[in-house]
Amino acid sequence: MNEKTILIAAHRGTSGGNVLQNTTLAYQNALLHQAQIVEVDITMSKDGVFYAFHDGQESHVFGEDIDIRTMNSSEIDQLVMINAVNNPINQKIERFDTVFTNMKDKCIMNIDRSWAYWETFLPYLKEKGDLSSLILKSPVISDRLELLNAAELTINYMPIIRTCEDYYAAQQYPNITIGAVELIFTTTDADIISPAFIEQIHQADQKIWINALRLNDRYHLAAGYDDNRAISGDFAGSWGKLIEIGADIIQTDWPLLLHRYLQQ
Repeated sequence: MNEKTILIAAHRGTSGGNVLQNTTLAYQNALLHQAQIVEVDITMSKDGVFYAFHDGQESHVFGEDIDIRTMNSSEIDQLVMINAVNNPINQKIERFDTVFTNMKDKCIMNIDRSWAYWETFLPYLKEKGDLSSLILKSPVISDRLELLNAAELTINYMPIIRTCEDYYAAQQYPNITIGAVELIFTTTDADIISPAFIEQIHQADQKIWINALRLNDRYHLAAGYDDNRAISGDFAGSWGKLIEIGADIIQTDWPLLLHRYLQQ
């Protein structure tokens, strides 16, 4: 086993039962399950309020076919949430302000899905002051990176890399500090997981983030080296493979199981 420290990232926190994804309770639960990083998805309301929420999850979380991006914050704040067994509960969708205040001194937050709102989200972040607890991520899209470069934020950025060219393109912006690189690969012979490319990233003092979570059974984020394979019993052929590739951070839906495997 590699002796380096592997950081554990919890996908939308650790949810289930009466604990809902992308909430303070889910993030606190993730830390109890030995995660050091939590993923915080960002959605903006019609009137410009940022929520910790993954758009497209409305039917699962609210039991309604709605899109909160088309709703004002006053409407969103009144929505009734349902838990994993389809019962209504008292918890509410949380504004990012709340999550940031609750978690900034407790862990690292990976800010996902915010890039569609960077015209307003980046100035909003700048007003927060110390952003050392955040990792801001996005696909490598030139107009998005131009916005981030112009914002001159003191924040660690993580590009989502599917090709070597993506990585080189993300390096071209002088005001963007790349602290980590998220690798997405669907085959085991992908160029971005070649030893030479992995070494190039590490030589740049950037951490490698790989997703072990499985979003569905049709599309793989890490060529099948994933959580399902691990909990089926093949830990070495899943999480172990990600470590062999060179992962410094593994995002999972099962942080405590990954922690126990790393302790072996």
